[in-house]
Parts: sequence; C-alpha cells; structure tokens
Amino acid sequence: MNVVLTSVVPLFAVVFLGWFAGKARFMSEAGVKALVAFVFNFAMPPFLFRLMAQTDLAEIAQWAFVGAYSLGALVMFAIGVATSAALFGLRPAGLIIQGFGSAFANGVLLGLPLLLWLFGEPGAVPALLIITLDAILFGIVTILLELTSGGRASGAHRVLGQTIRAIAVNPIIMATFLGILFGLTGAALPEVVDRTLGFIGQAAPPTALFGLGATLSLRKVAGNLGPAGLMVGLKLFLHPLVVWLLVTQVMVLEPFWANAAVIFAAGPVGANVFIFAQHYEAGVESASSAIVISTALAMLTISALLVMLQPVAP
Repeated sequence: MNVVLTSVVPLFAVVFLGWFAGKARFMSEAGVKALVAFVFNFAMPPFLFRLMAQTDLAEIAQWAFVGAYSLGALVMFAIGVATSAALFGLRPAGLIIQGFGSAFANGVLLGLPLLLWLFGEPGAVPALLIITLDAILFGIVTILLELTSGGRASGAHRVLGQTIRAIAVNPIIMATFLGILFGLTGAALPEVVDRTLGFIGQAAPPTALFGLGATLSLRKVAGNLGPAGLMVGLKLFLHPLVVWLLVTQVMVLEPFWANAAVIFAAGPVGANVFIFAQHYEAGVESASSAIVISTALAMLTISALLVMLQPVAP
C-alpha cells in the first residue's frame, strides 16, 4: 500500500485541485485552455527534448515493446467496435468512437506524469514511445471516421495528408523526434541551454495534472450511459489485461518495460476521444461521460494495479 500512498495519491490530489479550481470558478474556461496550451506548447516540449537528447538510442529502440502495445491497442479498438455493435444501436461513426475510447489512454496529461513519478526520467521513454504511436492511431481513426461519415476516398486521402501535417507540427512529437536526432550527434547540450530547458520543464508534469483536472471540470456526465460505461470498463480493466498478456506471455518483456506498458494502458480515456467525437458529431455525450468517469475511477483501478505489480525503477 505504500506505493499507492506515495505514487498515486499525490498525483490525483493535483488532478483534484485542478478540478476544484475549475468548478469553483477560480479559472475560466479560457484560462483552462490557456493552461493546457502552456503545457503542450511551452513546458512539455523543452522537457521532452532535453530528456531524449540525453537518452541512449539503445534504450529507445524497443521494438518488442512497440509491437506489443500497438497490437494491444488494435485488439482493444476491434473489441470496442464489436461489443458496441452487438449491444447498442450506434451508427458506424459512433462505433469508431467507442473503439477509439477503448484503446486510447490519456498519455500526455496523465500517463507520462505517472510513469515519471514512478520510475523517474527513465519512465518517460516508454511513455513517449506510446504517445508517438498514438499518432498512427489518430490517422487510422481519422480516415475511418471520414469514410463512415460520408466522406469519399479522395476526401480520406486529403484528411490523411492533413493528419500527417498535424503530426509534423505537433510540439510533443516534434520535441521528442528532435531530441532523438540531437542525441545521435553525441554532442552535449550547452550548460545554459540545459539549465533553461530543465528549469521550464520542471513545470510540465504537475501543470499537466492540474490542467487535466481543470479540463474535467468543464465536462459533464450526461446522456445514455450504456456506451460510456462499456468504454470505461474496456479501457480501465480489459485494456491493461490484454497488454499484460502480450508483454508477459507473448513478447515477454523485461519487468520495467512490461510494467510501464501495463500501467500506461490502465490510464483513463484520453481527451482526444472527445475532440474527435465533437468534430464528427458522433458519440459526443458518451465520450465526455467516459472521460470523466474513467478519470475518477482511475485512482482506484491504478492503485489496485500498482499493488499487484509492485513496480520498481530500472
């Protein structure tokens, strides 16, 4: 239980403070959006660039880890679509949102800070690999939603191009990529640059958690809760189980990488699910409800998972 008290409770306490700040109107909706923009554009990228620039490439080339987590995400996407089709009368775009929510965890605002808290800076490497993989999932979901929402193949190609361009200017992914490239040169960051990036980067993990809570305060639990409940159940319980089976019985990863994959998979439904749902007008209420409910329950489910895994830093 000590790992729960020292690892999970402080993180979710910060999330709760952010939620309270939003609910009590200490922050306006515009203020919440500005805070999250600060995390994504100004705090997290320097932190990630510095970290990856100082990481050995051998630690990044974990193909078994990448394959296991990617396969787990695809399996969960298929299960989410199939079970939702069997249980609910949803149109195709709604089914895709259900699959997306069943496979996509809140990485930047929760998964990354959690692994950093548990494992120190080495914990960021598996988190960043998964976050980068999520970009591929975004592209797949975008094309499927475009096609099932009445778009034509040519429209899907256009959307794919837009998705690739969006990934290319994503500050999180680009900071990670550029940090890896700099690390390949073998050069050391100048001290003034290193200290500057480290200084602003310190704000990234706690601000991300606070921003997550503040963002949740803007969302509501409403509408038909059946699809939302299914999404929550698949995401919090089945997703980590599927990944655990893959990393321990199929790929058989080292304990650090296996634990990181399972813990990340146990994260709640990511906020991008709501963004996609809102854009394509499919499953909006279910996505919003699932994000709120899964994040609230995640403190309990992740705590139980940590008690079972007893993860240790590498």
